[in-house]
Amino acid sequence: DLDMPAELKALYKTVWEIKQRVLVDMAADRGAFIDQSQSFNVHMSDPNFGKLTSLHFYAWKKGLKTGMYYLRTRAAADAIKFTVDQLALNKNKAARTAAAAAAKLGPAVLKEQNITQPKALPAGIKAVAESRLAAVDADLERERQLAAMVCSLENKEACLSCGS
Repeated sequence: DLDMPAELKALYKTVWEIKQRVLVDMAADRGAFIDQSQSFNVHMSDPNFGKLTSLHFYAWKKGLKTGMYYLRTRAAADAIKFTVDQLALNKNKAARTAAAAAAKLGPAVLKEQNITQPKALPAGIKAVAESRLAAVDADLERERQLAAMVCSLENKEACLSCGS
């Protein structure tokens, strides 16, 4: 969060920080100069029947021609803010390289120990390779999950991060 002066916060409020009655008052004041009707969007964080009824009656008493064009609510989930962690990325590359080296090292060790028909890799090599491959798989799964949470312009309806 940025530390903003109170004067700027008061001057540049978001729609969620402005009382809806103030917006109804402004819409009613503009109404005399509008020929037909204006699209009035209501923004409520947690709408319920009582709040909406109260707002509709207030708008009606103020003389609004359109009580509500759209009801906007807060997003189901906050936007995810992340950057690529370079340390984790380099760790992932190192793990892949180590796993590949362990896979190449296995046959050399078998040949060195004169094992021609192995039933399995020696326990030490197998354990190192499996642990490194498991770490790589865990990192790839985490990346896949993050990618699934990011908003996709191709499939807007399936996005849980958007509020509309």
